[in-house]
Amino acid sequence: MTQAPAQQWWQQAQQAYQEQDWSQLEGCLRRMLELVAPQPELFDLLGHALLQQGRYQDANQALQHALELGARHFWTPHKLGDAQRGLQRLPAAVQAYEQALLCGSDSLFTTRNLLEVLHQIHPHQALGRLERFAPTSDELPWQSQPPWLQGALAAALRVQGCELARWLCQRGCPNPLVRAVLWSDAAYRLDLASVCELLAMPCSAQEDVLAQRIRTLCP
Repeated sequence: MTQAPAQQWWQQAQQAYQEQDWSQLEGCLRRMLELVAPQPELFDLLGHALLQQGRYQDANQALQHALELGARHFWTPHKLGDAQRGLQRLPAAVQAYEQALLCGSDSLFTTRNLLEVLHQIHPHQALGRLERFAPTSDELPWQSQPPWLQGALAAALRVQGCELARWLCQRGCPNPLVRAVLWSDAAYRLDLASVCELLAMPCSAQEDVLAQRIRTLCP
């Protein structure tokens, strides 16, 4: 076969990707794979197209094939983690996200997704992984947040429960949205003393106003 048909399908695939037409992208890639030798990049992109369609089992197979062919970019195991997560294979998803980190992932989404899955298995597992991410000192780099810390903040806002938010706030988290996870939970439980304690050093104008109002209700 000549390269011309494959090149035409690749051009159509690029257009489909830009237009986020995932079924069209899938079709173009499958035709390409009939014309050219298997390439990890093609299977990686096919896995992405399948993920976007919610076809997790098919995406899992495509991404596994990409890794078998030598895919090296961290996005491949990251997307494999997303596929395993979609299939509710949580330990396998954890393993894939960890592989993405070993491959050098600098995306906050890898850490976010990893912590969310670990929290779904059990919150203590997510907290244990946070301890491994964190430096030996209790001081966290809030001014220049590395990807793992950005991912932890994002996960704390998405999981059900306060465990991640509490871990972060105990280490000086200034993010008002993460802090609100804690004080809103305490307020819901009418634990005004805890709210006052959390807002003892307000980090935003909203917290300052709330702290003043809550203090009038505290004994």
